[in-house]
Amino acid sequence: MSNWQKTVLEQGFSEPCILSVDESCRVTLPLSLSKRTGWISGEQSHNGWLLMGNSGRCRLFSAVEVDSDPDLQSLRARISAELGASNRNSLEFQDEVFAALVLRLSPVEVKPRGPGWRVALPRHIAAIMQIRPNESEVAALFLQGHIELWTIETLRSAVAPPLTRIL
Repeated sequence: MSNWQKTVLEQGFSEPCILSVDESCRVTLPLSLSKRTGWISGEQSHNGWLLMGNSGRCRLFSAVEVDSDPDLQSLRARISAELGASNRNSLEFQDEVFAALVLRLSPVEVKPRGPGWRVALPRHIAAIMQIRPNESEVAALFLQGHIELWTIETLRSAVAPPLTRIL
């Protein structure tokens, strides 16, 4: 292995794993990817959260991370505020971005499944990401210390710009 390859691996990058989505919108995370999180281990199920960054990409967090991260706490407080907001004018609609904020942070359960771990994507996340059960695939990457699930279209779009425009 070259020094460059070692550096890439040490920085936490992993090449994407392409995962099938089953009839119940579940994906099975490979054991090699799950181990890197530090919290998906053992033989018991774990509670976690999916944070949707955009319509093609979400990040998996442990319950402990969500409970202790100031940014995620701020997001949860904002979601609670939006859910609790009352509207005095029946003709005035809440801004769509804020009304849909609650859809961006969803609880999930990570369960042991054979040689990996299974995560059921909440139906609203699957619909927003245009993931079709038994038809779609997603890319699982390990970035910034977390597993991320990307649509194949998002992955394709990320590598679409010519290198000459990036470098």
